[in-house]
Amino acid sequence: MKSWENLEADENLILSTHMTKGRQGCKVDKIVLHHNGGNLTGRGCYDVWQTREASAHYQVAADGRITQLVWDTDTAWHAGDWNANLTSIGVEHADISADPWSISEATLDNGAHLVAALCKHFGLGRPQWRVNVFPHSDFTSTSCPASLAGSQNAAYMAKAQAYYDSMTGSHPATESSPTTTDAGKVNVVAGAYVVACDSLNVRSAPSTGATVVASYGRGQTVNLDHWGTVADGYIWGRYTAYSGAIRYIALAPADKSTWYLAKA
Repeated sequence: MKSWENLEADENLILSTHMTKGRQGCKVDKIVLHHNGGNLTGRGCYDVWQTREASAHYQVAADGRITQLVWDTDTAWHAGDWNANLTSIGVEHADISADPWSISEATLDNGAHLVAALCKHFGLGRPQWRVNVFPHSDFTSTSCPASLAGSQNAAYMAKAQAYYDSMTGSHPATESSPTTTDAGKVNVVAGAYVVACDSLNVRSAPSTGATVVASYGRGQTVNLDHWGTVADGYIWGRYTAYSGAIRYIALAPADKSTWYLAKA
């Protein structure tokens, strides 16, 4: 993206067919997410939509390159619902695998950044799933946008929110920060958290001396329950692994000087 602030895409390949000029007086109030059902570039989408009665405003390629294909002030044919088309921005994402469908880290990162920039530009507020950011499947019978409404949704939305907070100078609700109570116990808000550091170890017990059983990388998500404690100089949360074992992960140093996990 040349400019997130001004919504200047890496390239403009503007369609003159299979879209509608203007929005019939309607305002943009949502963003609709799509996946290609394939690994297309911006040029690939442009070529396909010359003969296919469809279009979207943006394409995010596998390398993260963003192409604009319909101007934001015009109506793309993407949602399968005319009223939704008139009031939305359609964003397509390239897939890098088909079984199951998934998008690359670059696509996820820049797609989420684009959603944040669009929410800021159109005054939609902080990105929220099914509030101002919707799956294509909410408007027509389809499995689109595949992983963006499934396995990669939490990471995508967490990044969109983080980018929005950074772009607007706002901050998420304070409840996302665990609070310490007596006897070293901690109130942790249950739900999805996104790793905010390069690598974060998962241990068999809430201790730096416990066995490392797994690790998470930046941008990955982990779902914590309400339990928390302070031990070995860190605030710890926990989750139940697919095996049924309880696993422990550090949220921050006890002094809360930095956070390794951010509430999604």
